[in-house]
Amino acid sequence: MAKTLASEEAPEKASPGEAGRSLRAPFLWLLGPAAVWLWVATILALLGSLKLVDPRFLGAWGWLTFGRISPAAFLSFVYGFSIPVGLSAALWAVTKGGRLPLLGRRWCLASSFLWNVGLWGGITGVLAGESRSLSWLGLPTFSLPSLGLAYLLSAVWLVAALVGRWEETSLASRFLLLGLVWIPWGGGVAALMLHDPAVRGVAVASLEWWFNDGLLYAGLGAFALGIVYLLAPVLLGCPLAFPRLGRLAFWSWALFANLAGTAHLVGGPFPLWMVSLGVSSRFLLWVAAAAVGVGFWVAARGGLAEKKVWDPTWHFLRFGMISFLTAAGLGALLILPAWSRYVHYTVLEEAQLILFLYGFLSMTFFSLLYALLPQVLGRPWPSPTLAKAHFRLSSYGISFLVGLLVVGGFFQGVGLDDPELPIHEVIVSLLPFLRSAAAPAMALLAAHAVFGLHLLWLVVESGSNRRVADEVAVPGTGMEGVRTS
Repeated sequence: MAKTLASEEAPEKASPGEAGRSLRAPFLWLLGPAAVWLWVATILALLGSLKLVDPRFLGAWGWLTFGRISPAAFLSFVYGFSIPVGLSAALWAVTKGGRLPLLGRRWCLASSFLWNVGLWGGITGVLAGESRSLSWLGLPTFSLPSLGLAYLLSAVWLVAALVGRWEETSLASRFLLLGLVWIPWGGGVAALMLHDPAVRGVAVASLEWWFNDGLLYAGLGAFALGIVYLLAPVLLGCPLAFPRLGRLAFWSWALFANLAGTAHLVGGPFPLWMVSLGVSSRFLLWVAAAAVGVGFWVAARGGLAEKKVWDPTWHFLRFGMISFLTAAGLGALLILPAWSRYVHYTVLEEAQLILFLYGFLSMTFFSLLYALLPQVLGRPWPSPTLAKAHFRLSSYGISFLVGLLVVGGFFQGVGLDDPELPIHEVIVSLLPFLRSAAAPAMALLAAHAVFGLHLLWLVVESGSNRRVADEVAVPGTGMEGVRTS
């Protein structure tokens, strides 16, 4: 397959606009439902924040208890929004921005259909009480065959193409390949072990945290880092600084992102070597994140000094990188023994997770969508005002939500460490922070609604006037054909 792709590569003859039109249907089938799942995840998360402070809210609806809508929100965001966007980035990289022919187009469409059918059934099962209560492993068993088959239909040929061109692939493609490979491998291992009668008790807890952090860092995090290396050189006009440091960061991420989850087992009935391996891996992930950040910010310094036009792609990507470095540093800090006794089982850990999920992953994914959709659909984004509103609502919502949880988690940890303080007083002291968190959660919901309306406007305009995308995607772009200006 790789030879066929390479043999048909002719960027000097193929127009990016004409080639991009072949990606229109696969991208819409991937990203259209992803936008819907983003709304679903945000609405469920908002309902969860409201029920956390007032359990009587919608108390007559058994499907909407906090124990059901909270995992459903995370599952909708991870499986409904994040993974399809990661697949879209890999699809763009494999076809070199639409300049290479798209093989397996019908397989992509069938994959998207099976994926969304399986996910709708899985989320419905979670809300109906069929969840296995294992956070990101909580999808019901009956939904897994459809999801697994759908993912393989999309990912197998993408992996084959990237592996076949390994020597010529960029760091962006290598990070995307890591995400493509880890998700089915980690999910398959976790599913098989959960059905093994010997895996019971504390073994299930260690398996759960291994999969959670593996999916977060080695899967979705690798997708997001691939997008950073995909977009940043084009936005900045130069590759990221210190390429050898970037390659070292890639191999560090590939080796240790899979092991960081056991750091959450501090204080539990687990072997000391397992906990120590997780703690060490979490610190090494922070070192890898710092290496990526140094290359990014050195290249960004002065790179956009002369740019006058407000660029949503750059603003979302920059906010994502700030969140990435902050979340990685906070994650390394929280597992220190001196801090762990205060912050374990507090909402401060939830703040670090939200910062990585919404601050890094979602904002980086949005930067990709703002860069690529105009090229695929052949139209620029209709309204810069809506793009600005989306960014400001998202950035303010994430910043205030994480800030409230960090401060509230600190006071919660100090209260839990005081043996003379009754537990109900600790809970009461946390309630003002949780109630205040509903406002930034509503800001995020409004931001995602603005993005959905803006995307719908773009799709309607592109459908009403199907002209070639030469005005948007012109020759002279980077390796993957990305252009945002």
